[in-house]
Amino acid sequence: MPKIVLVETVSTFRHMYAVEVKDEDPIEYALDEVVAAATGGITELEEFAQKHIAEDTFSHREITEDEYLKIFDNENGYLKEWTAEQKKRFIYKPK
Repeated sequence: MPKIVLVETVSTFRHMYAVEVKDEDPIEYALDEVVAAATGGITELEEFAQKHIAEDTFSHREITEDEYLKIFDNENGYLKEWTAEQKKRFIYKPK
């Protein structure tokens, strides 16, 4: 019987913002504006460019089908009503 391996990754993106700063203020004020936007403090700041840099693997482990289904439900609570067969469609099977 084939094994199921859970692989966890993190994607890194580069974002670019253009922030206007008053002449009398240090340019580092722009950094505060971007951080405030990232934490929800400012909603009108928008990136004007984005580029995917990398996808890095940070863990992997063998899991059972039952573990997979429990993890699937934990991570996708809104899909708990799906059948096991629907959930298992997300298990990639290389040719």
